[in-house]
Amino acid sequence: MIVIFLTNPTSAIVVSGNTHLGVEVSEISPNPARPGEDLLIKVNIENVGDDPAKNVIVGIEEVSPFIFKYSTSEIYGSGTNTERFFQIDHIRQRSKVELNFHFRIDPNAESGDYQLEFTIKDNKETSFSKIIPVHVEGNPDLVLTGTEILPINEDNSSSGAIVPGQEFYLKTAVKNAGNGDAKNVRVMLNLNSSSPLIPLEDNVHFIENLSAGSSENISFKLLLGSNAPVQPYRIPLRITASNGAETFQIDKTQEIGINVLNRAKIDISSLKFDQGVPVKGQQVSMIVRLENVGEGEAHVVKAKLEGLEGSGNTNAFLGRLDKDDDAPAVFTFVPEKAGEQGVTLLVKYEDDFGEHQLSENLTLNVLGNNSKIPSLKVPLFILAIPVFIITLVIRKRKVCPNWKNCSQGKVCPWGCMGFIASHFGNKRKKVKEKESEKKTERGV
Repeated sequence: MIVIFLTNPTSAIVVSGNTHLGVEVSEISPNPARPGEDLLIKVNIENVGDDPAKNVIVGIEEVSPFIFKYSTSEIYGSGTNTERFFQIDHIRQRSKVELNFHFRIDPNAESGDYQLEFTIKDNKETSFSKIIPVHVEGNPDLVLTGTEILPINEDNSSSGAIVPGQEFYLKTAVKNAGNGDAKNVRVMLNLNSSSPLIPLEDNVHFIENLSAGSSENISFKLLLGSNAPVQPYRIPLRITASNGAETFQIDKTQEIGINVLNRAKIDISSLKFDQGVPVKGQQVSMIVRLENVGEGEAHVVKAKLEGLEGSGNTNAFLGRLDKDDDAPAVFTFVPEKAGEQGVTLLVKYEDDFGEHQLSENLTLNVLGNNSKIPSLKVPLFILAIPVFIITLVIRKRKVCPNWKNCSQGKVCPWGCMGFIASHFGNKRKKVKEKESEKKTERGV
């Protein structure tokens, strides 16, 4: 008859005749066990009966996440046993043998309660199993994943790039990539006072609990100062947390890189023709002046006229335009149709953000071959009115208006004809002659 007594979770007794074998767990270290670390379990095999126990075999069922390494005992001296079965040749009555079992916990093990099973058998084929519960508690490991830089109200073609003076969102996910739960998780913007990056909202995100394998999305709203140099920047994010038992602390910093670039902007500053209004069948040059009103350099600037009814050069290549620079795009063509024509001016260029396109609809007014620029037509009788008035005034003047000083007297032909300016010029000439005669008489 075999009798098994279970006294508590760490001990058991089997009775076979006068042999009484007991199993007691004396140590589990560390407790709780940690993924990726070693685990030591010490058990005592005790014979509390009156007869000795012979050929006692202790076997171990290897189950996940426990990886058996070796076992030791004083009865082997300094040697080790790498087999999962440990044989004890003899256990005297009322004595015990201590066995040390060494395991390694699977690094990918998740936190939880696990069980190890020991099987004990003697030479009389008396056997029983011993279940040893082991708690495994993993450590959290927090990382930031899926980070994005999203400019506000802008359609930047280059991902993660912004321009000085622009607001943007830093979006990311904090993930617990460890094998233990995280507690009191904080993700903080760790900017210094001299940084051109300015937080526009809370700079700390708090997560009370984050279980192993889970993640949570967070975002920060920032502004890059308008005077910030155009260069790459790194945004430091500080992460703090602990495990559930607060025996393990996390305090780390992860940096997020952003690109700061300059944007070019091409605008039409003026448009004119070299010969005034275009005329059907006659060559004309249209000059469109393009200006870079943006902050960055524009490259490969080119313009094209589309929809023109005529022949000639409708393409212009300008090349590079620096900030505040301008250059003419000249189109020389011969219109084939008179009247209003709708054409499209298409401008393409590149900057740090990629390719851009500007489209402007224009209306050209082309004159016909026999068209004349409108002139003002005045009736002939209107032009004759001033001549009639002048003649009438002259006829009414019977006396020279300057007859007192005039050498011709009242019948001076100059005064009668109304040429007053010439008449006064005559007077000045006479006065100068009289002064010259006086000076000669005085001997000057």
